[in-house]
Amino acid sequence: MAQLSGPFIPAIEDASARRLRVVGASDAAVARRTITVLHVGDTPEDTFLIGRLIAALPSFSATFVAAGTQEAALSALSRQSCDVVLCEFWMAGQTTMTLIDEIKAIADVPVILVSALDNDDIELIGRRAGADGLLTKSDLAVATLDRVISTLLPRRPAQRRDAASMLRALMSDLYAAGLALRPDRGGEQPADQAARRAALSRSIADLEAASRFGAGVQRFDAIPFFIDAVKKQDLRAEAGGAIRFLTPSLPLPIETSPTLYADLVEGFLAEAGEAAANGGVATVSLRAASGRLVATVRVLGGKTIAGGAEVRAAAAERRLLIEGLAQACGGTVAFSPKDGHILDVPLRLSRRPD
Repeated sequence: MAQLSGPFIPAIEDASARRLRVVGASDAAVARRTITVLHVGDTPEDTFLIGRLIAALPSFSATFVAAGTQEAALSALSRQSCDVVLCEFWMAGQTTMTLIDEIKAIADVPVILVSALDNDDIELIGRRAGADGLLTKSDLAVATLDRVISTLLPRRPAQRRDAASMLRALMSDLYAAGLALRPDRGGEQPADQAARRAALSRSIADLEAASRFGAGVQRFDAIPFFIDAVKKQDLRAEAGGAIRFLTPSLPLPIETSPTLYADLVEGFLAEAGEAAANGGVATVSLRAASGRLVATVRVLGGKTIAGGAEVRAAAAERRLLIEGLAQACGGTVAFSPKDGHILDVPLRLSRRPD
């Protein structure tokens, strides 16, 4: 069981004694903003401790609402207005990515993912699923929560752009397609799987169109994105692990959505970082051929996907997400332990993917 920890968990004493005071002003305590915070999680110990942290927020007078199941969370949102939702990434043996989309459909409220994991998968998947922030349980503290909530509430736009809704729809269909392909779902018929894949293809096409309207297709050098991603993953390497990457000497212009491309490259190289962190050596190579950029990752030693059920589930959803992002950029991605992981995208995105 994941235990919540942090720099400190303060004792709850007289709340008025902890209110912010303005230097040089009257002795009256500064009024705190009244908000309602919903926590979605199935571990009572974590819910209790998070409730104590929320009660101690210096900038807010918060009403704390707890939901122990995804159904209870949706029911609570339909009955009352909430300002912030703290949602556990892992509940009842599965991730809560589809729950984010359902929450957004009921209420336009910021959702902060809370996870015991501290890896790139959670941040990438959560962002693409429509989450507004991520907090690891090791970082949870009154000051952290107060700062994050203070940042989210004033700056959040009144309405979400079409691109964001398309991203949430894509993640929902990616998750459904992943469930359909898992071996333990033997009751699902091929026709149902085909319908899920068709929905996934439609979402990818919508995502690509939304990216043209939102982030926009731009012309830029494809190489620096790989350089930055390799450096980031190489920091995870243990003493015996490494990521080898021979940087091309010439720039490689590409025309696509830079925001989608950046997440695609980072996610594609995540397993190279996992292998290096487990003592393996990953080789990353790039080449341009027939108007396409082909990136290959080959791993020698080390496990690319290791850990408990929550870690493996996050890695599986990351692969689904990377496949969707590759198709949104007009390309493909293949994960093969024998031939290596291969990313193939066009240097010029001239049409919507089939």
